[in-house]
Amino acid sequence: MTLPVKNDDLEEDASDEKKASLRAARGPLLSLGATILFALSAEFTALSSKGGIPRFQLLFFLRLTQLLTVLVCMVIFRPKLIGENRRQNGLLLLETINNNISTTLVYLSFTYAAPGIAFGIIQGSMPLFTACIGFIFLKEKIGLIPCCGILISIIGVALVSFGMANQTTDSTHTMIVSILLPLAAAFTKGPDMVLARAIMKDVSGLTMLLYITLLGTPAELILTYSFETPVWAMSAETAGYIAGLGLSQAIAMLFFVGVLKVEKAAIAVALRALVVPLTILLDYFFLSKEKVDLIPCCGILVSVTGVALVSVGMAHLETDSTHTMIVSILLPLAAAFTKGPDMVLTRAIVNLR
Repeated sequence: MTLPVKNDDLEEDASDEKKASLRAARGPLLSLGATILFALSAEFTALSSKGGIPRFQLLFFLRLTQLLTVLVCMVIFRPKLIGENRRQNGLLLLETINNNISTTLVYLSFTYAAPGIAFGIIQGSMPLFTACIGFIFLKEKIGLIPCCGILISIIGVALVSFGMANQTTDSTHTMIVSILLPLAAAFTKGPDMVLARAIMKDVSGLTMLLYITLLGTPAELILTYSFETPVWAMSAETAGYIAGLGLSQAIAMLFFVGVLKVEKAAIAVALRALVVPLTILLDYFFLSKEKVDLIPCCGILVSVTGVALVSVGMAHLETDSTHTMIVSILLPLAAAFTKGPDMVLTRAIVNLR
């Protein structure tokens, strides 16, 4: 009589193992999907750049596509539209404003410096800003090894800045702006990650993205008409390419929300610095004139070394299951890998106007 019971137990164990395998495969599958989408966005951007889309208008199209994507997700999943108390609503408002400012600063930084250089400064500086803010507001602590990794990343940023100052042929003002603007972007992106993680403890990430895109879409349109001459006459083919670019980035945005669900803010931001080598590589293929000198390359290598230390430190400090630890590393790495083309392709559109 006990044999059927044992068989049932074995079947339940097999079912649990199958579910665990599916959960473990979720991260790699999301990574593969995001990689394919950003590869497609490269084609979309290269083709749509022939239409000469202005800078802020491009951001408007991206925000609009993201807004439409989030609205579809809101209809499907139906999360709460507001927080449960004044604190949550205040954080939502603060994150909405900060995210749009940081996104604009990040975008503008790529118009002054090569994407690989600008992103090297941004990603190398963000872990420090994020760790400090996360400790002050969320009481998040990281170990000695990740701290050393963050310090090494900052040294890499200093090398990149020094190399830029030596190799630049632009005016002193342009050179200073090309360094300070990415630093300002990093300073605003740090709180952005911390605020997003704090909000997602109580509020759905979709709700947060809804408020961000609702404000960002009209704001970018206002900036377009204030500082640029918008281009609305474009072929249906070009419009399709822009829509494809915005859709791919919108899905990647949803993907990174998943990263923040399983990882501390400082660690997630630090691991995203691995996007820098990929961006430099894409600079060579898509922007052949944007070449990086030896010193900035060394700085980027130092920053990536710091990121590796952060990953090792996290593996030692992680107290959850092995599966959770692996996923918490793979998800930010996948987000970093898929984010690289976005930076280069944005720069390509500006240069090909």
